[in-house]
Amino acid sequence: MSTNASFERESKLVLKIVAFATVITALSGAYFFLVNNVWKPKVIVLKADFDNGFATLELPFGNVVEINGTSEFLVVGDWGVKFGTKIIDGKISYENIQLLRKGLVVEYLDASKFIQ
Repeated sequence: MSTNASFERESKLVLKIVAFATVITALSGAYFFLVNNVWKPKVIVLKADFDNGFATLELPFGNVVEINGTSEFLVVGDWGVKFGTKIIDGKISYENIQLLRKGLVVEYLDASKFIQ
């Protein structure tokens, strides 16, 4: 009888561990679903120099970053920001700042006060 009682205690412990792991997995799955499919980050343009391709942005949670050139800066999850560019006579011209999701443009950020 002691082996049955021992087995029963061990199986209850294993079931509790599995239940806890399942809850953690479900919560993290829900978080990543919300971040990638429902939530959209609010990015504010603080400063932009389109002639040289430099900009200072305020990201969610108060982070301030500088982006430059043709690089894409990851914000969170699938979201990123970068300069919109146009190549004229072999020279890169920066036109706007774009909010991206999975590399595709979702929104053009308001930087009109920095355009001369």
